[in-house]
Amino acid sequence: MSFVPSAILVAALAVPAPAPSPNPVPETTPASVPPASGAAMAVGPGNVVWAVSTDEAHDRAAREGKFVFFEFTKAECGNCKRMDSLLYPAFDFEALLASTIPVKIDIESPEGKAIAARYSFDKAPAVLITTPQGRLVFLMEGFFNQPDFFRNANAGIEGYRKWAKQLEAQDVSKLSAQQAFDTGKELYGRSDPEAALPRLKRAMTAPGASAKQREDALELIAAVELDSGNPAGSRKTIEQLIATTKDKQRRERAELFRAQIPLAENRPADALALFQKFQRDHPTSPHLERVRQLIARLQERVAKP
Repeated sequence: MSFVPSAILVAALAVPAPAPSPNPVPETTPASVPPASGAAMAVGPGNVVWAVSTDEAHDRAAREGKFVFFEFTKAECGNCKRMDSLLYPAFDFEALLASTIPVKIDIESPEGKAIAARYSFDKAPAVLITTPQGRLVFLMEGFFNQPDFFRNANAGIEGYRKWAKQLEAQDVSKLSAQQAFDTGKELYGRSDPEAALPRLKRAMTAPGASAKQREDALELIAAVELDSGNPAGSRKTIEQLIATTKDKQRRERAELFRAQIPLAENRPADALALFQKFQRDHPTSPHLERVRQLIARLQERVAKP
């Protein structure tokens, strides 16, 4: 089975909506984290100093060479309170936070929604651990029990550290097509498109790369470019793939992806025209019912003044 970048099908079939601001400002300090007069609050859960904002958490993590620990909660969340009551008193929690700068965020705030959208989760409680630059280290959505959390969190951090060492040792110009693609794919999955792009480009040009490997890379490059705020580059890349691929399913995926690029440019009428073209060109597509729903939604949106 050929590689299907999840972002392409998910993005292409998502309900059109305006994209959140890349760095939204929180309306208020999270209720669970009391405000402080200085740069940080007093020692809190886990016997560490919790940040009072994501900016502070990122800045401190960068200075101290640590990860950022995001805890997402919301009002009237029973499982959030249960998670806190089980995790906060545990010595393992203190040990886990020793390598992080923690911050608590309301998942229903503008900032919480934007971060959750970036890392593809939507439920509280959730714990997200990233590098100061935003690369995904660990994500847990929901909560089952204390041992399950610590086992998975510690394994996730340890696994990331080992993988990051291998990444740092790479000479991109010498990677094989498969090595370059696999690393680029994982970096993209870890929300680091900037580091993913040169590896995916290497996968296209590495000596001995097969046609499939080049097309896999091209398909994912289009998604990376769009996520990086370069819709013009993404369109050029996906149109190159549409023009050259002999794989019918890949072309269909690429046409779906091309149809949603105008949504990133706030041009719903153009997206509507492309989805209607897809409907005409692919009357037996397995995605047709969802495309019809999108067309109906876009027609309503375009009709509004």
